[in-house]
Amino acid sequence: MNRFTVLADIASRTMLATAGSPRTVAGAVALDTVKLEGVRREVGSLPKWGACGFDEAAFVVDLIASQATAMSIVSINRDTDAWRQFLVDAEVLHNAIILTSRKVAGWAKPANLLKFILLGSACAAATGHALGSDRRARIVGATGRQIIECATVCDKEVEGRENLEVFESFWSMQRIPTSKLAKAGFELISNEVTVTTEQLEPGLMLADYVAGLGLAAATEDPGTMPLPLDQATAAQLLAPLRNQGKLVVVEEDFDYSYSEIFKDVMNKARELADA
Repeated sequence: MNRFTVLADIASRTMLATAGSPRTVAGAVALDTVKLEGVRREVGSLPKWGACGFDEAAFVVDLIASQATAMSIVSINRDTDAWRQFLVDAEVLHNAIILTSRKVAGWAKPANLLKFILLGSACAAATGHALGSDRRARIVGATGRQIIECATVCDKEVEGRENLEVFESFWSMQRIPTSKLAKAGFELISNEVTVTTEQLEPGLMLADYVAGLGLAAATEDPGTMPLPLDQATAAQLLAPLRNQGKLVVVEEDFDYSYSEIFKDVMNKARELADA
């Protein structure tokens, strides 16, 4: 049986405003679980992406090239009408929750929802690319499909029990559908998600660097947002991973809505706002 571990993180903080920095970026790395312990030892003394230099970033790229099966960079552009409406609808839902329950619901904040969307998308892209590019022989189950086990680890971008529960529900919606995997000849027997810190899971440093390199490569003018490497250098470092076929890049314009996510709950919130 093949066992994959997928590590995911988001670059920098998730900002609501779009002026100067309209993109939010997540990165994910998929590798054989048996290689994870060795990776942990290699990255143990590295600084985080935000404090790195060229040598540390080049070291991580070399480590990914030699140890990872696949990696993804998912970038969402927030400078869209859908994002601006998202912020308006967030206020409507927030006011309705306060009115009915008298408490703040952090899980419904637009910044948290964007994190959930990004992490889920990055993990799904890395997992799919890993399954599609790894051609080794695998154990075949009774269904005739190749058996896969996957553990997903995300950096603790979300805090609190309710936030984690909502994130897990987003993960269940955004991971690769079972039917799609079956059609491709795979049977996924386990796909659990864990949210933790780099201190407890040093392997998350790979995702930290991938997300950071993806952000830098997508940012022509960082303005007041400090980045340790410029756009050209980040693109140069990512080029070997592209050439190896290990990197998949997904660029999207934000096109989600509160109605799509919360459905009847959002309809009730609008009724309260109009009352």
